[in-house]
Amino acid sequence: MSMNYTTLKENADFFQQTLQLIEESFNYSSENSFEIDFYPLMEKNNHNNCHLLIKDKEVIGHIGVLEKEITIKEESFSIIMLGGIAIASKHRGQGLFTPFFEHVLNLYKEKSFYMLWSDQIELYEKFDFYPCVDQFEYDQSLEDAEEFIPTKLNTLHSNDIEALSGIYNSQTDIRITRSLQDWDTLKKITSTDLYIKKENNIIKNYFFMNKGEDLSEVLVEVGSFDDFEELKKYGVLWSSEKLEEECDSLYATLIKISNPSSFKSFIRAFTNNLIQIEKISKDNITFNFESSIMELETNEFLTGVFGPNKFEELQDLKPFYISGLDSI
Repeated sequence: MSMNYTTLKENADFFQQTLQLIEESFNYSSENSFEIDFYPLMEKNNHNNCHLLIKDKEVIGHIGVLEKEITIKEESFSIIMLGGIAIASKHRGQGLFTPFFEHVLNLYKEKSFYMLWSDQIELYEKFDFYPCVDQFEYDQSLEDAEEFIPTKLNTLHSNDIEALSGIYNSQTDIRITRSLQDWDTLKKITSTDLYIKKENNIIKNYFFMNKGEDLSEVLVEVGSFDDFEELKKYGVLWSSEKLEEECDSLYATLIKISNPSSFKSFIRAFTNNLIQIEKISKDNITFNFESSIMELETNEFLTGVFGPNKFEELQDLKPFYISGLDSI
């Protein structure tokens, strides 16, 4: 029996087998497609980041990676998003996942940090991933909606795409850096619906709702939350800020520190120099905060900086907004 780690780029013929493995692992229904819902992850240009575990010419594992950037005051930080993580059911419990996962993580260890989306918190805490980043959920209101017009991203002209990009980039929260080329890639997620608000034929705001199997009846990305009361009329709304008292407090992602030096710089920029990390060990972070040296367990530090339960002294900082359209 032979087993090896490789990628879809090196084994393009395994694409359909890989897709089938992922969809079976995530219990995808026949009317939806992981390839469409997560097109940026599965597109051909990203196949070098789609990692495979192959045994006897059969794909028995997949871990997908998207490399992204976050820019804070013209300083850019490379981050890693992980998704499409699957091991074939008949090969689970054989000790294959841990070395495969650690192998993939090691390939990107120079990046600032990793993010992944999963409800298997106990599993990923073993690899030092911790749930964090504020996310507030608001129920849909029962009022009639009328200001936003439904459409599809792939039907818009280039000037409208530029308008969406301008709205996205002009927000005060901290978002994943997105180029016009990234917007073109998002057009292929045809399972999501775009709603736009126009004034004098110019797009003034937008939101995306639904994402195939992944996020149904949820506003997965909002251009601006200035229209908060109107936005709630369309579906369940997620935001990075608490916009009203009646809401649920959630976590947006799981984060693991990768490159200590880069992560230190990220925290300094993210907290506007309020926090300077002195030392990152396996389980603890030592940092300078308001001229005092403090030490916290890693999970306490991450939630204290990003939320939930953010440090009171950081409440006024720009929040970290992770769009459901970006998440994988």
